[in-house]
Amino acid sequence: MGTLLWALGAISSRFLGTLTLRTQPPRDHFVASLNSKAEIYYPGSEQFLNASVRWSAAQTPQYDMIVKVSSEADVQKTICFANENKRPFFTISGGHGTTTLINNITNGVGILMHNMNNITIVDNGSAALLEGGVFSGDLISYLWSHGKQTMTTGCDCVGYIAPILGGGHGWLQGRYGLASDQLISARMVLANGTAITVSQDSNPDLFWAIRGAGHNFGVVTQVKMKIYDREPEQDQWATSGFVFTQDKLEQVFTIANGWLESPKRPVELTQYGVFSFNPDIDPINPIFMMWIYWQGPAIPSKYTDPLNALSPAAVDYSVTGLTSVNAHLQADRDGGACAEGFSRAMVPISLTNYSLPALRKVLDIFTTLPTEFRTSIMLLEGYATNRVSEIPSEGSAFPDRDANLLLSPVLTWPKNASLDATGWEIGGRIRRAALEGTDGKLEAYVNYARGDESMEELYGYESWRLEKLRKLKKEFDPHGRFNFYAPILED
Repeated sequence: MGTLLWALGAISSRFLGTLTLRTQPPRDHFVASLNSKAEIYYPGSEQFLNASVRWSAAQTPQYDMIVKVSSEADVQKTICFANENKRPFFTISGGHGTTTLINNITNGVGILMHNMNNITIVDNGSAALLEGGVFSGDLISYLWSHGKQTMTTGCDCVGYIAPILGGGHGWLQGRYGLASDQLISARMVLANGTAITVSQDSNPDLFWAIRGAGHNFGVVTQVKMKIYDREPEQDQWATSGFVFTQDKLEQVFTIANGWLESPKRPVELTQYGVFSFNPDIDPINPIFMMWIYWQGPAIPSKYTDPLNALSPAAVDYSVTGLTSVNAHLQADRDGGACAEGFSRAMVPISLTNYSLPALRKVLDIFTTLPTEFRTSIMLLEGYATNRVSEIPSEGSAFPDRDANLLLSPVLTWPKNASLDATGWEIGGRIRRAALEGTDGKLEAYVNYARGDESMEELYGYESWRLEKLRKLKKEFDPHGRFNFYAPILED
């Protein structure tokens, strides 16, 4: 039945003007070899359009076909087909990556992972098996409903596997470590179509590499992750959002720096700043929010009283569970942060604390944003880092365990290629301003990469680390088939 449906799809698609290579025997053989649940989409169809839409319209990989795979074997066959036909391939999960290198994909084959979305709890409840198409929000909800949790990201609509490959920041990292620190093993399809298991016992060097630089080495079809029992005293998340006008910037972030520098920084505390525009509060200047998240039924007054004393323009307070925490940042499935159809750019900067003069310059740049860019925000993510910093840096490819803060603008503008250069220029100015008062060395979180970062900026300045990554790249991807996202390059 599956082959018949594909055949009918191929016939009907002729009327859509997409005949290139399709009727040749190699493609027919490839289509017939796939699992009956797999689907193939071609340009001109509604399915193709939906599958190729990315979170940012400024990233426009050009595909000749998209294969909605349903098994690891489908992934293998798709990669082999792309290799045989000298076509680039690229994996599509959440579609949130904003690196400009994705635009280098032409006449490509997309590997859509959404059919591979099974989650299974194993090993007496201490681990879970996740397929490569699982979304972060789905994982949070599934585990929560089974009395479990793990380190999960701050956005429901991103794929869960891809962030692991770059480290993975988010809720509960102070308690458990990064998302990549939860990885027990992975099934991967390499650039030559070979499927392997990667763990501490099987291909241990590659296991080291995929936890921080994994976009370079393969398509992950399944992972085994550590999971943890929910604890009644940790189930509630108390949240307060304090809204301030721009004149309170230095006072608020002096307080925030004090929390970051505390020798007894609590694992329950996350601080999360956001610059944005709200004409109801200030019709001209950007305003900012300081969100305080506390894993528990109430935020201790030592964290809320200093902010209340500064007379915020508004205060929001609620108590929720982990399944709803992302909604406060409009990062649930229906929230504005997950909306598609806009052009976006992210420009990551990792820091240990806030430079007040640098923050002021960033806010001043926001003040001058053109009208088309005034839906943009600045993220100032300050998740707890207790467990992250305890794990030895040499144990994985993730290079930046000393940082306390992850900064990035989310520059947003209407889909319009003529505005893309302006977005790029604004992002560069924000990055340069944010680095003022530091040693000038940029440490850029690879999952937010925009495409102009050096290897050192993404993967660390230690020579041994870069040499190890380059050696593994030559071994597992000698022809650079995975070079469309933060590639590891030769000297």
